[in-house]
Amino acid sequence: SPSWQVKASDYHFEYTDCDVLGSRWRVAIPNKPDTCTGLPDPVKGTHCTFSCKEGEYLDMKTQECQKCAAGTYSLGTGVAFDEWDSLPAGFISHGINMDLGDMYTNCTNSTWTPKGDYIASNMDECSSALSYAVSLKQPGSVSFQYFYPDTNIFFEFYALILICSVFFNKVQLNSGNNVLFWRTTGFSLSNNAPKPVLLKNIAISGVAYTSECFHCKPGTYSAEPGAARCAPCPANTYSNKGATACQDCDKEKYSGIGSGTCQQRPPCTANDYFYTHTPCDSAGQTQLMYKWIEPKFCSETAEGAVELPASGEKQTCPPCNPGFLSSNSSVCKPCTKGSYSNGTECSKCPVGTEPVVGFEYKWWNRMPSNMRSSVYMNVGSLFVLCYDVMTGWEVAGEYIYTTPGDLDSDYMMLTLTVPGFIYLFTSFSLAYSVEKNNERAEFSKITFVFETKCTADCRLYFMAVSISRNNAVVESWSGTNGKQSYSYLIKSNFTVSFTWSFQRTEAYTTARSSCVSDCTLAVQYKGETLRYNFSPLANVTHFESSPRFTSKGLRYIHQFSVGLCGTEGRALASCVDNVTDTTKEVNGYVCQSIIMPSEVRGQSVVSSQPFTIGSTLIGVTTESTLDHISSSENSFPADSYLPDVIFYYRARETTQACKNGRSASIRLRCDPTVTAMDQLTAPSKCSEGTCDGCSFHFLWRSQHACPLCSERNYKEIVSACTEGIQRTTYVWQQPLRCTGGVPLPAPRISACVTLAFWLKFGASIGTLAAVLLIAISCYFWKRTRKLEYKYSKLMMNAGEKECDLPAADSCAIMEGEDAEDDLIYLTKKSFFTKIKSFSRERTSDGFDSVPLKSSSGMEMEMN
Repeated sequence: SPSWQVKASDYHFEYTDCDVLGSRWRVAIPNKPDTCTGLPDPVKGTHCTFSCKEGEYLDMKTQECQKCAAGTYSLGTGVAFDEWDSLPAGFISHGINMDLGDMYTNCTNSTWTPKGDYIASNMDECSSALSYAVSLKQPGSVSFQYFYPDTNIFFEFYALILICSVFFNKVQLNSGNNVLFWRTTGFSLSNNAPKPVLLKNIAISGVAYTSECFHCKPGTYSAEPGAARCAPCPANTYSNKGATACQDCDKEKYSGIGSGTCQQRPPCTANDYFYTHTPCDSAGQTQLMYKWIEPKFCSETAEGAVELPASGEKQTCPPCNPGFLSSNSSVCKPCTKGSYSNGTECSKCPVGTEPVVGFEYKWWNRMPSNMRSSVYMNVGSLFVLCYDVMTGWEVAGEYIYTTPGDLDSDYMMLTLTVPGFIYLFTSFSLAYSVEKNNERAEFSKITFVFETKCTADCRLYFMAVSISRNNAVVESWSGTNGKQSYSYLIKSNFTVSFTWSFQRTEAYTTARSSCVSDCTLAVQYKGETLRYNFSPLANVTHFESSPRFTSKGLRYIHQFSVGLCGTEGRALASCVDNVTDTTKEVNGYVCQSIIMPSEVRGQSVVSSQPFTIGSTLIGVTTESTLDHISSSENSFPADSYLPDVIFYYRARETTQACKNGRSASIRLRCDPTVTAMDQLTAPSKCSEGTCDGCSFHFLWRSQHACPLCSERNYKEIVSACTEGIQRTTYVWQQPLRCTGGVPLPAPRISACVTLAFWLKFGASIGTLAAVLLIAISCYFWKRTRKLEYKYSKLMMNAGEKECDLPAADSCAIMEGEDAEDDLIYLTKKSFFTKIKSFSRERTSDGFDSVPLKSSSGMEMEMN
């Protein structure tokens, strides 16, 4: 056994791995390899789920939680990384080689670079990843802060399958092994290098416990024990590592917020102060005042420093703005309802008229009540919005101007808030029309005059924010611009905030709106009506341009999305910017975005820089020009006798290049051979669909672009009669140039009679007629013979009675005789009875018997 006794500094305690029951042991691990005896025996450890609160650490000797001392901090169950002088242990940074078909890029040196307070990504067109592997004993989270100034770099964070990228990011993690990735991919259409992504303050929770507290980094402090985080030092103070308080800088030195050192104050210059005006007094006078920009970092006593100009010079107050009047308190007040003013006195509107309500700011003696100045400033790598601490814009009588910024990356912001708008000349029907067709309504218009004077790179943004529209840049201007006017149409009566933001850097944005239309059409063409139904083409269709490459060989394509038509409530064509989780989306009839292939990013297809080409349907016609939008027939030579149907769209948002907004024309051409729904092409001379960047033209070939079929588009074919069956078939007339509409009738089968049958039938009828004629002739011949016999016999009987008395010539009634004798009627024989009587033989006395009928209905037979 050794002669010396083991000290507490010769070993440290650790826990064994947890078993299935969540139990573990605390064991002593020697700090030197030769220390093997005299160590404390293993003891039962805390449960694997045991953890300490924020600001506490686990004392392994007592296995109890203790508060961190002042000047230190603890996340409890987490670890933090806020110092980036070098790459912390466990982090790995590596470049990902790009293999894009025939091109190969070596990206070995494209890594993340520590910069002290933060770590910066690569700035080339390579993909670079920063990873960290951690084993969590319980479910936890990871949070970090980042600065993402340039969308020419695609930035993503993912842990396993979790993806997000917000300003201050916190993602939930599962227990077990987790690998965290921060990845960037450069993509620039210009020759300028993209700005890097800055990352700082990474915190991971869920490691079950921490056995020590971390010292506060320089520029931060913790005054009380049990701190979960260290607070940054105020401006003009500093602190060293593990500080419990911040120290003031010397009088001739200064420091920013969260600084670990103090710097020598530079001499004050004219850019370190600004001027403003006091409110007007009762005499209508204002004083010109000069103020130092706060926080003040310059020195007035240093060599070459300028002094603050004397304040107090009195000037005449400008008049009130139109619609206001000056009161006794020297404050401009708005005119009462039904009156107006030019800035002096309010007057009643004449009978039958009403004032045009609005804001018109011509004089800037004081900041209007509905306007606010602020500075979006950079604190370290974190942007903070400051309202009252710093002044971004100041009034100057006839104009309002931006004060000198502390840093080039600061945004000097001026915000105008309007609670709502009214629609002039409204009535019930017009108001209803505006509500139903809101995309066409123009509730108001904002116009402003501006100019920019820059000695370096700068940019002015004009933004509009409303309920229906997120913070979107309407227009931007870069560099020095002469005095000019700009107008923007307001199409909704929601509360809207307009923001003017000035910064010495570059940026981007665009956003559009959308509307709906119908899909049916009737066109008169060459004396007939052509009816169309484009409903099969109403679904959103995507098509892509030919691949293009940046100056460094990075491949990209332009993707177009088209929602040709459809009923209200249908899905609109949308283009997104999915570089971050705060996805930006534009909607309309036609839009465009830039697409990066999926192999570049590894997670999903990257879409960026979207903008709307057509947000409002102008009309549908067969004419090549509509509302100053032309669709040249020379761009798409016709190959059919049918006319092309052209959809015209317009996006009314304007840009510096497109003063009248963008427009689009989609020419639909009937082609029965095309069954695909995405057969859209651009003009051969303009492969991106446009030759000027403002007017886009496309040709859409489809069988659904043909007119609806009707009865005139098919004909019937009747077959010969075969075995008593005849078939009638309907076929389309060729070439077929229609679709849908009237369906082709089904074939018909009918009974028929052949010519041979009719010949046989005629012969049979003729034979039967001949037989019948012979029979009738024989019948009448026999009858004639009998009549001749009866006549000759009658003549013979008449010769034997020539000696008899002659018959009386007339009958008479003697006087006294009764004339009321019974009447006797001779019954009339029918035709068949007469024929029968000819064949009957006479009686023996030579007379025929004729039945007689009396008037009383009695029959008598006379011989």
